[in-house]
Amino acid sequence: MQTLLTRNVPALDETHGPDSHEAELRALMAMASHDLKSPLASVSAHVQMLHEDYSTALGDGFRQDIAAIERGLRRMNQLAQDLLDYARADHTLELAPRALREIVGEALTEHVAGPNKVLVTQSGEWPTVVADAGLLRHVLDNLIGNAIKYAPADTTPEIEIEAHTLADGTVRVEVADRGVGIPAADRPRIFDAFHRCANTGGRPGTGLGLAICRRIVERHGGHIGVNDNPGGGSRFWFTLPKLV
Repeated sequence: MQTLLTRNVPALDETHGPDSHEAELRALMAMASHDLKSPLASVSAHVQMLHEDYSTALGDGFRQDIAAIERGLRRMNQLAQDLLDYARADHTLELAPRALREIVGEALTEHVAGPNKVLVTQSGEWPTVVADAGLLRHVLDNLIGNAIKYAPADTTPEIEIEAHTLADGTVRVEVADRGVGIPAADRPRIFDAFHRCANTGGRPGTGLGLAICRRIVERHGGHIGVNDNPGGGSRFWFTLPKLV
């Protein structure tokens, strides 16, 4: 059985106030990011051909220039995708019962498979939740990805994922890491769009990931936050409403 929660973006001539501007901005972001993907893909393909055809003949300088272009293209592609995800976070929720452990497992598979070692600990209860599985997986994917990305250099990322049901039936999920942590000055704005912490250390990012997470969690009727992780790192948490 599937329950749909619909929220339509109002037409431009029917909107008034801050909420209407937010809806217009999201619609513009979705259109712009979608339209950017095709030319970016074309440029990336041509850069790849240049790399394959001329790297050997033109030497190290050419290869360094191509590498710089490829890094810029990856950042642009990531920004386009994040803008699209930010806009999509306001689309119709497709709610259905799903086993939380399965969604966590799907998110982990994207990060722990392959040669890079990640230490993952799972504990607590793993209830069934009523959620949009794709959007909930996006939240977990982002939190797990950040836990890995912000691990100190030359260390094995450590992630602890815990889920349990509170006394009132609310489900709380926590994703803890041993990363660089969040400076106190940045914490009030950590979930704001385009905000990046002062200690990112040059790691790539657009500052949209956690804003997308907050929007998805709030649309499910839950809350999201972050605390210090005892012993170092951060402990992100979010809640989902109790089953009815």
